[in-house]
Amino acid sequence: MPHDDSTYANIKAHPLIDGYARLGIDLAGRYLVRRRRRGGYRSAGRDDADLFLRWGVLGPVNTAGGHALAYPLGTRLKLPHGLANAIIFPHVLAFNASACPDKTAGVASMLGLGAGARANDILTSAMDYCQALGIEMRLSRHGAQGQDLPIWAEEAFAIKRLIDNNPRPLGSQDILSIYRSAL
Repeated sequence: MPHDDSTYANIKAHPLIDGYARLGIDLAGRYLVRRRRRGGYRSAGRDDADLFLRWGVLGPVNTAGGHALAYPLGTRLKLPHGLANAIIFPHVLAFNASACPDKTAGVASMLGLGAGARANDILTSAMDYCQALGIEMRLSRHGAQGQDLPIWAEEAFAIKRLIDNNPRPLGSQDILSIYRSAL
């Protein structure tokens, strides 16, 4: 899952960065599903479209809360960072929707989510999108246990360089709630 949703809905974003982020989201919306249909990510070749996708989804700005929440999943569960971001993406997108409704609608549109304006609709459609890519979206299926989540929430909250960029203030209890929702 691209990190550009976090870049796009970042308090430090500006019109130039928004353009790069929209491009990355658009590329992901067009190519991720196609690549999955062609046999997944590890077996796919490195044709021009694949390289364009790889280069196009990298943005030139720091990310926000979603990446902070993904880091403990990588260190504690040994999940690849992209997978951890994909699992967290729907939850953070829905969480941030009230703080940046236009950008949330833009992400939904660019990915073809067809989500409504309500956070629950956004969460559901983004979860469906990621599941259609073949991603197991439940943290428990990756080995997470409920008693570990408070520690992970504190670890994520401590990554201030990213947490402070989030468009909606993201406290440790918010993070814990997101992890529990993803469990």
